[in-house]
Amino acid sequence: MRIAPAIGTALALVAVAAPTTPAHSSEARSVSTSQESSRPSATHRTASRGDKMDVNASTPGASFVRVSWHWIRAASGYRIQVAKDADFTKVVTARKKRNSNKRPAGGRETAVVGGLRDATYYWVRVRKVVGSHKSSWSSAERVGTKAKMPDRITRAVGGPGPAPGTTKIKWTSDGGHTDFFRITTALTPFGNASTPKEGRHSTTFRVSGDQRSLTLSPEQTAAAGAALHTGHHLFFRITAVRAGEADRAVRAYQHLRSTTVAGQSSPGSNSPLRFASYNLHTASKDVPGHPWRDRTPWVAENLARANPAVVALQEMLPNMWDNRAGGIGLKAALSNAGMGRYRLTRDSAYGDSPGDSRILYDPNQVQMTSSCDPDADTCAIKMPDPDGRVRLAAYARFQDLSSGQEFWFVSAHLNPGNDAKTDEVRGRQAQAVVDAMRSINTQHLPIVVGADLNSSQTSNGKDAPHSAFLQAGYYNTSAAETQINLEYNSVNAYKTPEKPSNYGFGSMIDSIMTLGMPGADVFKQWLTGAPYPTDHNLITADVRLP
Repeated sequence: MRIAPAIGTALALVAVAAPTTPAHSSEARSVSTSQESSRPSATHRTASRGDKMDVNASTPGASFVRVSWHWIRAASGYRIQVAKDADFTKVVTARKKRNSNKRPAGGRETAVVGGLRDATYYWVRVRKVVGSHKSSWSSAERVGTKAKMPDRITRAVGGPGPAPGTTKIKWTSDGGHTDFFRITTALTPFGNASTPKEGRHSTTFRVSGDQRSLTLSPEQTAAAGAALHTGHHLFFRITAVRAGEADRAVRAYQHLRSTTVAGQSSPGSNSPLRFASYNLHTASKDVPGHPWRDRTPWVAENLARANPAVVALQEMLPNMWDNRAGGIGLKAALSNAGMGRYRLTRDSAYGDSPGDSRILYDPNQVQMTSSCDPDADTCAIKMPDPDGRVRLAAYARFQDLSSGQEFWFVSAHLNPGNDAKTDEVRGRQAQAVVDAMRSINTQHLPIVVGADLNSSQTSNGKDAPHSAFLQAGYYNTSAAETQINLEYNSVNAYKTPEKPSNYGFGSMIDSIMTLGMPGADVFKQWLTGAPYPTDHNLITADVRLP
């Protein structure tokens, strides 16, 4: 820096921000990603009147800066100014500093100037004083203060919103030093040590710092991948953001949370029919302590509690209907439970395949109107299987005795395995059902599908089977007006006591999907506890036919 000729001594200025220790040193500071990651550097080097400056402004403080310059032996003191503009028409603070009696360490004088606003750019300049003479000002240097850490978020919860297809997220925070909150949603867990940084279908919403809740509209939940008909829920993380011109700081709520989407009632005008899906666990694969011969009466009693009109049964072989698999068989057990009138649409094998997908119905509520030859491969949809096994989905047409409305019903059991490769196979199997029913349903009747899809929203892969049905226009009836016990997994694995999922909603690999009948009055998962009838829970949906 050039000084007046009478002094003739060079003064070099360095403006640096003093390091600070956050009030909560365990809280990590970070810069947000994507569009929020781009911000100006904390310090800009600016030379004026030909002066060459070497500026270092690392580790700024939140409300003060540290200014340093070359020590000048002849000086009696220095003047320091901090302004909001480069021409110093808006000086915010000024300081005087006596010169050190001896050369300071590194040959540099320093001064701390406080009372500044966080995350803000300032201009700093210094001049030397010798007696009553003041030199010209040094070149002005720009330095940015550090952003203050936003206040903690102490609680965050989610739940269904006020209207179908909406969800509401609420949180608690004092909100200090918070310009906005960032809520990031996904269809799968994310941001933990064992999960990816971003979940599937990651979506971010921004809320003003003075708000403490966010209600997502049907359009917004759809954009987040949880449209009403999907039956999806949302995982979410919430972060408080201090976003200044010179710096930003974020404080994330430590916990991953989830929120459910409000469902809708069935719009049909007829009396509701109760549809069910139930995996009975094949007798030949009994596990110790849970033999089919003991479980059969409990299965019948559980079905009698629900009193469904039509049931999709999986892992139900012909020898389990009579007494060949041990015990009295399901037919006799249903009779003992007061359900002797219930019938299977087919109780025989499908040629070379026994076929584990069956349809049970109550002739007092519905009448079967399709014809299935028990000695041929009729009323069955062949699904692809990479292992060469014959995997079939059963279907039948029924008429509601109360309204006279006809509809199709399908029972399907897709390949097991929680990996992306098997997920792709299940997607093709579900698509085979969609395509077959599109071809069969020439009258454009409503369709109900009860299935063990062996896939849920959080499964590895992309939940391909649900996606296939949803893309074809099917409705996931778990998005009912009233939802009961959806916090439990639909597979209980014979574990007692059965506990709610840590996610806040269960993994529903068992599903009831409808086409031409959006909505459901009630979706329920029937919990029994020990002794368990089977390793899956019975699910039901109360739906009104159009």
